[in-house]
Amino acid sequence: MLDVRRFSLAVMHEYERQWGQGGSHAVRHPLRLKMERLKRWAEQPASPEEFEGWLERACSSDDPGEALLADELVPLWRATRVGGQLPFSARPSLDRPAAQ
Repeated sequence: MLDVRRFSLAVMHEYERQWGQGGSHAVRHPLRLKMERLKRWAEQPASPEEFEGWLERACSSDDPGEALLADELVPLWRATRVGGQLPFSARPSLDRPAAQ
């Protein structure tokens, strides 16, 4: 079963990689805002089914940042739920327990 926290951390890792390559340090940069929002989402306990429902509802949010992030995450989440890999160059395995 896919773990919501590991999925979120893998996506945040990719955003951090993009952030580092871009050399941008603006506090309100879209990647920075995505990372902060995704971190908050990852800290909320949820089953995979609850997380998917939550993402689907967030797609219709009045908050444009939340809606855009959810729109971006839904296809990634669904692909990994059926055994697919994230399309990032460095693909952390989502089917192994997280290292402690």
